[in-house]
Amino acid sequence: MQVLEYSLKGSERPCAPKDCAVCGGCQKLHRHASYERYRGAVGKQRIRVQRYQCPRCEKTWGVIPQDMLPYRSLEIGRLEALMDERFGLAGGSARPPPATEIEVGCIRRTCKRVSERMAFLCGLLGQQMPLLAGKDIGWFWRSLRKLGPTEGTLARLIRDFKTSLLGCYRSLLPHWHRESVPG
Repeated sequence: MQVLEYSLKGSERPCAPKDCAVCGGCQKLHRHASYERYRGAVGKQRIRVQRYQCPRCEKTWGVIPQDMLPYRSLEIGRLEALMDERFGLAGGSARPPPATEIEVGCIRRTCKRVSERMAFLCGLLGQQMPLLAGKDIGWFWRSLRKLGPTEGTLARLIRDFKTSLLGCYRSLLPHWHRESVPG
């Protein structure tokens, strides 16, 4: 399980969620181990991700650094800039550098995944989503960006709904909900 660093409110050691599907408790997690992960789509830079373990249920949590997407190597800022350009939100001098071939593939896969989850995410965000014309991925992205920076939206999705833009955290849901949640 990967948890975003900024969703932990800056605490040095993360605390297990109160609605943990396994133990249901709130105990300080213990530093367990670490692993390396690629940063950026090209994968030239590697970072160390600290893992923590719940002392009650022994579930492990990787705390990924700010500005990184869970389970993706593309950074949040770069994803936001490329998606904004793709869907007409970047204007004038705010245009990002052109996407590399690898980044184009990352954006294509991200768009595919988000388009599969649009109805689910719109259902979660409900009236928070501004009404714009259309029902395609461009409409969804423009509506999502009106909520604020992508980083804040990701933190809200994790905190309030135990999900992310690209997938659900089934491990954070009670066992009776895990079967019904789309991947």
